[in-house]
Amino acid sequence: MTDKLAKMEAVFDALDKKQIKVGFFDSAKYTDGTSIAYIAAIQELGYPEGGIPARPFIRPSITKNKSKYARGFYSAAKKALSGESDITSGLSIIGDVAVGDIKEGIEAVITPELKPATIAARARKHSKGKATSKPLVYTGKMLESVTHAVEDK
Repeated sequence: MTDKLAKMEAVFDALDKKQIKVGFFDSAKYTDGTSIAYIAAIQELGYPEGGIPARPFIRPSITKNKSKYARGFYSAAKKALSGESDITSGLSIIGDVAVGDIKEGIEAVITPELKPATIAARARKHSKGKATSKPLVYTGKMLESVTHAVEDK
């Protein structure tokens, strides 16, 4: 019984020392050098002074999937206790799932609609004069830049 208790303590201690970061990291930039995290924050929260409405995709994704993440933590701890996996690997799986959920959140945003001037500006940049009117996916760079990391606290 003491071995099991010691193993549980070690697993929960390892969990306590780790964190999962999900989102956009400093290295993710648009071709002009603009931080994708900066643009994502503006889209998530809005920028009323600049006429940009909020188009939340991170917070709704995380809120919608909290119970799934809780099950993931339980599974990671259980696998670490059985020796099937380590905590970092288990947390990385949760991070991968959260990345997928945020990407789905980006793809799900359809409102508020883009302003006609934004759609026209996109069309001018497009080689065939066409551009999507869907928010958040013009270049695809934000979507492809969502990632995660498991780090020590």
